[in-house]
Amino acid sequence: MSEIKLLHKPDNKPMSVAVFVSGSGTNLLALYEEQKRLERSGETNYGRIDLVFSNVPNCIGIEKAKGFGIPVLTLSSKAYFESLQKSPDDDEARELYDSEVIKLIEEKCKADLIVLAGYRRRLSRLFIEKYENKIINLYPGDITKPYLIRGVEAAIQALRAGEKEIKCTVYIVVDGERFGPALVQSHPISLDGFGEKDIEKIQENIRKEAEWRIFPFAVHHLIAKGRIAIDKGQNIYVDGKRMPRSGFQLTNPGI
Repeated sequence: MSEIKLLHKPDNKPMSVAVFVSGSGTNLLALYEEQKRLERSGETNYGRIDLVFSNVPNCIGIEKAKGFGIPVLTLSSKAYFESLQKSPDDDEARELYDSEVIKLIEEKCKADLIVLAGYRRRLSRLFIEKYENKIINLYPGDITKPYLIRGVEAAIQALRAGEKEIKCTVYIVVDGERFGPALVQSHPISLDGFGEKDIEKIQENIRKEAEWRIFPFAVHHLIAKGRIAIDKGQNIYVDGKRMPRSGFQLTNPGI
C-alpha cells in the first residue's frame, strides 16, 4: 500500500497560507471572510492568510489585502521578463522569476499552503517541487470532463457539450499536468435555460454559488483540519477514505 501523507497536520494553531492573486481578488475576499468568522468562533485549526503575493503590483486584489491589513509582496512579471529580454513562456526565465518569488515569500512567512486565487502566471517546476502537494488552484468547471480545452471558458464548453449543470473543482497543482488531482468539487450549478449569450450571468452564478464557497471550504474545513491526504499515486483521501477521480463532493449548497 502506498504511503499516505496528510497535506497538513493540524496542531491547534492556524495553518499559514500565502494567497497569490493577479486580478480582483474575489476569492481572496471569500477566504479572508471565512478566516475571520472562524477566528471569532474560537476555532484554532483554520487557514490564516499570512501573505498575499501578486505579479501585478497594482491589481485590485493587492489593494484589498492592504485594506485587510495582510502583508503584501509584489514582483512585476511583465517588468521582470522585459528586463531579461525573455519571453514570459521561456522556461529558464520562469524559473529565475519563481526563485525570486520564493525568496520573497520565505523572508516573510513559512507557508503551509499556497492558494492560487486568480494568479495568471504558470508556475515553474522549481516552484512546484519546492511546495510539492502544497499548492492548490480552482477551475470553474469539472476537470474530469473529456471535452475541456485551453482558452475557452469552462461554462461555454459545458454548454457546447450539452451539459445541464456545471461544477467547480479545487485541485492540487502538479508539474507537467494541466490539472492535478481533484480535492473537492462544488454542488452542481444549473445551466438550464442559459445559452452562450448569458455567459456573464452564468459566471456570476458560478462565483457566488460555487467558487466563493468551495475555496474556503477546501482551505479552512478540509486541509487546515487535517482531513485531506495524498499517496504517491496522487490518490486523494478525505477522512481516511480514498476519493474517486472527481474528489470530495460538496453536495450542500449552503456551505
